[in-house]
Amino acid sequence: MMRKVDLLGGKTRLAFGFLLVSGSAILLPDASALASTLRLGIAADALTLDPIHTNDNPALWTELLIYDQLVRTGKDGKSMEPGLAEKWEISADGKDYTFHLRRNAKFSNGEAVTAEDVVFSLKRAAGETSDWGRFFRPITRYNIIDQHTVKLSLDKPFTPMLSNLAMWSASILPRKAVEAQGDAFFDKPVGSGPFQVGEWRRGEKMQLNKNPGYWNPQKPEVDSAVINIVADDNARALRLQAGELDAIVGVPFNQIDQLKRDPNLTVGLADVLRTELVQLNTQVKPFDDVRVRQALNYAIDKNGLIKGVLRGNGSVATSPLPVMAYNNTDISAYPYDPEKAKALLAEAGLTGGFKAKMLVASGDATPPGGECDSKFAEKIGVEVELQLIEISSQFSTTKSGNYEMALSFTTSDTIDPDQLVGFTSVNPERADAMHTRWKDARVNELYELERSTPDGDERGKQFKEIEAQVHAGAPFIFLYHQKAPYAARKNVEGFEVLPTSNYRLEDVSVK
Repeated sequence: MMRKVDLLGGKTRLAFGFLLVSGSAILLPDASALASTLRLGIAADALTLDPIHTNDNPALWTELLIYDQLVRTGKDGKSMEPGLAEKWEISADGKDYTFHLRRNAKFSNGEAVTAEDVVFSLKRAAGETSDWGRFFRPITRYNIIDQHTVKLSLDKPFTPMLSNLAMWSASILPRKAVEAQGDAFFDKPVGSGPFQVGEWRRGEKMQLNKNPGYWNPQKPEVDSAVINIVADDNARALRLQAGELDAIVGVPFNQIDQLKRDPNLTVGLADVLRTELVQLNTQVKPFDDVRVRQALNYAIDKNGLIKGVLRGNGSVATSPLPVMAYNNTDISAYPYDPEKAKALLAEAGLTGGFKAKMLVASGDATPPGGECDSKFAEKIGVEVELQLIEISSQFSTTKSGNYEMALSFTTSDTIDPDQLVGFTSVNPERADAMHTRWKDARVNELYELERSTPDGDERGKQFKEIEAQVHAGAPFIFLYHQKAPYAARKNVEGFEVLPTSNYRLEDVSVK
C-alpha cells in the first residue's frame, strides 16, 4: 500500500505501512498513531524530587506527576477522589482508615505497587527527618491486611488526615529501590504516577516520559512532557507565541489581552487557592511593633494594585488564607488610609518614617507590585529598597531570617485550611508563621483544637478566629488573591491550572 509522507515537528510515528519503490518495500510510519510531546514552560526548576524534603512549588507539582498518593484532590478544589487507592473506608470514630489499592498499579520499573510500599512510604513521611512529619505522625499503627489492602490507625481523631494523604509528601515510593539506592534514588526516581523521569538537566529542563505501567491505560495522552525552565515571565510568553513552547504557566497580567488576540493561543484564568502578601520579619525592628505592621497595611492601596498590576484579575486579601473552606468573610480588609498609617507610626515613635529592604523575586513580571508597594509606602515616610533575588533562593533566605520584608505568596496544596494555617500562622511550627517569627498563643491553641474537631460549624468557628487573630497581628501586608493566568497553543487540549495551582499533564493532548 502507498501512503503520503509528511514531516511533523515534535511528533514521532509509531505504526507503519509500506511504500513500493522499484519493486522494494520500504517501511513507512502510519499517520494513524502519533507519539506527541508537550513542551511546558515554568519559572523555576524543582529543587529536589524527594517528597519529604520538598518545600517549593515546582518540585511538588512535578512529584504529583511522577508519584501516586492514596487519594487526591478533585479538580474542583473542593472534593477528594481515588488515587492509588480505588476506594477507602473511615471508621465511625474517625480512628481507622482502610485503603484498597488498585490491583493493576505498577511502578515505572515494572514492579507492582504493594501494601508494603504504602507502609514504608508513609512511615518515611512521618519520620523525624521529614519536613512534613507532623502531618502523618497521628498515624500510630499500620496494618497490612493483604498485598492490596492497608489499614492506618490513629490514637485519636485527626480531622485533616484524609486531605493530608493527598499531599505530595505522602507519595508512595518503591520500598526496595529506595532502600537499595538511598538518596541517589531521587536523582532519577521511580513512581507509579502517569509519568517517569527521563533526562533532567537541572535548571534547564526535565523530560517526563509516559509510565507504561500506569494504572489508567488511557493516560497519559502524550508520550512525553518536557518541562522547560524559563525564569523570565516575558520570555516564556514570547517562546509560546513563537511556537517553541506548547503551554506556559505564569502569564504576565499585562500580556493577557495581547495573548488573547493571538489566533494560535488559548488563555485561561484559574481561580486558585493563593494569597499575595509581604512577609514582615517580626524579630527585626521596627517590624516587632504591631502598630508599624498595621500601618503598612493601611498604607497600601490594594484595590489600586488589583486594577493596575492584575488588570482587575483579583480580590483584596484580609489574611494569609485564600478563599476556601471556612474562610472568614466577616473580616474587613485594611482600607487604604495613609493618615491612619501615619498616626500609627507616630504612636510607635516613627513620625519621620523609616527605611527598609524588601526581597522581590527576579524574573517575575508581576512585581511591578513590589514597586507599587514601595511607592505607596513613601507616602507615609517609609522608604523601601527593593532587592532582587532568585525565586529558587527566596524561601531559604526568608527561612534563615536574613531579611526585613519579602514580597511573596501562599498557595494551598489541600482543600483543608489546616495545612496553610500551620504554615502561615503557627509558631513554633515547621515554618514559624511563614518565617515572620510572629507568635500568638491563642492561634496555637486553636490550631490544636481544629485538628481534633470534626468538620462542621464548630471547626469553622475555630478557623475564623485564627484568621481574625492573624489579621489583627498583621505579620504580613495582606495584598490580594490573584487569579492564575496560563496559556497554551490551540493544538493543545486539556491543559489547565487547578485550584491547588498544579496541573495534571496526563489529561493533556497535543494534536
